[in-house]
Amino acid sequence: MINPHARADDGSPTPAPHWTPAPPAQWGPATTGPRTPERRRRVSRKGVIVVASAVAAGATLVAVLGLVWPGFLNRKVFDTAALQQGVLSVLRDDYQLDADLVACPPGRAVTVGSSFSCSAEVAGVPKTITVTVTSSDGRFEVGRPR
Repeated sequence: MINPHARADDGSPTPAPHWTPAPPAQWGPATTGPRTPERRRRVSRKGVIVVASAVAAGATLVAVLGLVWPGFLNRKVFDTAALQQGVLSVLRDDYQLDADLVACPPGRAVTVGSSFSCSAEVAGVPKTITVTVTSSDGRFEVGRPR
């Protein structure tokens, strides 16, 4: 053992070693007293039934509205490729025009009375064609190119 008060050979005192106590343990319980068991909260059967019934009623309402109320979930839209082919057919067959490259906007809703524009090349010149929806089953009317 080293004497902290001893002197070195030159006569000066030897410094005492510096140490600090070890930190407290990082594991184990935070308290050392007796532990009280945690109480688990029981879920009542009545509460579960009420919540399940509310969820089922909401799902049923969404399903009924989606199938019955038009447009809620069942929204009819034009098939863009078929629409463009139909417009091209009318321009060539009914109007007897040299039409090419018809482009209509995608996702147009089938709503009776609504109108939208398509573009096409007629004899190499870009033109605008107005399309009007005439029935809920997807029939439409093609206006003359402008």
